Amino acid sequence: MPVAPDPSASPDRPDSTGRPDPAAKGDGGVLAPLRERTFRTLWSANLLSNLGWLIQGVGAAWLMTSLTDSSQMVALVQTMTQLPALVFALLAGAAADIWDRRTVLIWAQFWMLAVSVLLALLAMAGMVTPVVLLAFTFALGAGAAVNGPTFQSVVRELVRPEMLAAAVTINAVAFNLARAIGPGLGGGIVAVADAQGAFLFNALTYVPLTILLILTRPPKKKKSDLPREKVGSAMVAGMRYVWQSPDIWHALGRAILYGFAAPAILALLPLLARDELGVGPIGFGLLLGVFGIGALIGAFVLHDMRQRFGAEIMVTVMTGVYGGAYLILGLTSSPVAVVAALFLAGACWLGAFSTFSIIVQMSAAPWVQARVLAIHQMGLMGAMALGSWFWGFVADFSSLSFSLTGAGVAMLVGLLLAPLFRLTTAKAPDLSPARSEAPVAAVSVADGEGPILNQIEYRVPLAKAPRFAYLMDDLGHVRRRNGAVRWRLFQDVADPEHWIETYLLADWIEQRRFHERITAADMSLEERVLTMHAAKEPPIRRHMIARRADARLALDPAEADRARPGREK
Repeated sequence: MPVAPDPSASPDRPDSTGRPDPAAKGDGGVLAPLRERTFRTLWSANLLSNLGWLIQGVGAAWLMTSLTDSSQMVALVQTMTQLPALVFALLAGAAADIWDRRTVLIWAQFWMLAVSVLLALLAMAGMVTPVVLLAFTFALGAGAAVNGPTFQSVVRELVRPEMLAAAVTINAVAFNLARAIGPGLGGGIVAVADAQGAFLFNALTYVPLTILLILTRPPKKKKSDLPREKVGSAMVAGMRYVWQSPDIWHALGRAILYGFAAPAILALLPLLARDELGVGPIGFGLLLGVFGIGALIGAFVLHDMRQRFGAEIMVTVMTGVYGGAYLILGLTSSPVAVVAALFLAGACWLGAFSTFSIIVQMSAAPWVQARVLAIHQMGLMGAMALGSWFWGFVADFSSLSFSLTGAGVAMLVGLLLAPLFRLTTAKAPDLSPARSEAPVAAVSVADGEGPILNQIEYRVPLAKAPRFAYLMDDLGHVRRRNGAVRWRLFQDVADPEHWIETYLLADWIEQRRFHERITAADMSLEERVLTMHAAKEPPIRRHMIARRADARLALDPAEADRARPGREK
């Protein structure tokens, strides 16, 4: 169903309304990606890994309740699971974009395997304290912070573009299928073998995915003749790309609002199970299982509804339902009501977060995708880590009921800020690489020389000027996110039909890299700009390099030496 046009959008701005929702695009339903053999195999191994992760989480959360009575410390288990994403995700995303993603994933699996085994050994020796448990939880979270954006970026290489939305959803289904099975299984393992049994089980689940990644051949990619990006500049490029892509940071803003209130259920559920319902680890695991079942069923229902109604409407509805589930949990301890609330919250958890992820993935070019996903993960996990701690703090200084009710109110209040981060209704862009030739220098230019000033001159009739200016504003975002450090559009005051676009790139390498980053969607936008150009000749393009007295120029050494002041003959 088409999404209603945005009444605030200008009729002169192109592509603002009336196109299919990028979070709704699919082919053959949510299960379609499982027809791809490589995706299906990796998905199955990842499902097992997620199962171990959830079982480890049950063991850590329940172990903390036996080590301390502090609500804050119990909630901090959830915080330490998510906080590493805020610290390491962007670095990991840059590494995944610069180096081979499969290799990065393998090292992440080895790290989490080693940490899980060591934690299990310490638990067996009775050497785990609350601080030690939080430290190891943080270390496991660090491995997950590297694994998350890297694995998600690999998904795009395994499925056709029309299946990407379904692939993102089915990946979330893997985690929530594990959530439906894992907690109950984890509770049983903890009851029989204590927390160390859960930690050892988690370690074993990393082995199949690691072996599979070692044996899987990555898809062949066209090799660039440019030097590899430096990690620092790659991280800056990722942040610049997000800032210059409104669709991405709108989805990120909504994810942060949602993520601050959403984790209170998971952070405080051990206390709800123990103190309000009076159940043990198996009961706690079953409650988590209800949450996971809700997410699993919701994935199939909400995927189709998102296709029909669009991302904005569905996220708004899910936010309201999630807030209502919190109010139920805060105001009653009836087992039936708690189960119903957890089921609804689970469905909304997966539905909302998968929607944000779909928008981000479909709006990020392949060359920067892992970094963009990392930034999305950083913002989301940072909000969730802060939220987990905050709602635990509120529970410590008031009551569990007050904290859950407050989280529900916060979730509903977030709806008031939603118009500031309206989710896109635009068609998913074609982000396949485009053929764009870098300029050829007629003078001697070293790779590190610069900056490079690019200048393009247009002739635009005054009647077309408003639409041209809107198109150029969009093109300016494209130039900046592809590497331009500065962009400006100038109109000649003496000749109003004469326009000059300028953008600056750091050096000659960035100039060449800039052209490798151009996508088919970028090229399409530039072609629409060129339809505004009225002269018979194409726009005049100039590429100018900043020169200094010691620059090599186009001179041979002898001529350069004679050109120095005081050396004239």
